[in-house]
Amino acid sequence: MQGNGIYQLIGLAIDAAIAFWVYTDAKKRPMNAILWAIGTFLVCIVFLPLYLILRKPVGAAPGTPGGQPQPLPLPPTYTPPPPTFTPPPAQPGSPPAALPKQGKFCPSCGAPHEGTVKFCPSCGASLS
Repeated sequence: MQGNGIYQLIGLAIDAAIAFWVYTDAKKRPMNAILWAIGTFLVCIVFLPLYLILRKPVGAAPGTPGGQPQPLPLPPTYTPPPPTFTPPPAQPGSPPAALPKQGKFCPSCGAPHEGTVKFCPSCGASLS
């Protein structure tokens, strides 16, 4: 019969050691160390797994559930690829490129048009 008392005493000592560890660990974290230690001592099989699941990181801010929020990474900046086409150099003695022909412009919208149209192809205004 005295063997059962020894086992109960060993179990109580292990429970107290676990509760003490929970207390010291919870003090390092922004958690209520006394409540977690008492709960672990009284109902270790329930409170110890809960504590291990819900504990916050060391040095976490008191008001945040998982500690201080991490800053979002910056999106990569776009750098355009270098140009792959280079225009050929002008040949010496060749005439310069021809300028585009001067067309007519609509008096209403200013859009260019060619030929003898009666209405502007852009806005539909009468050109006569």
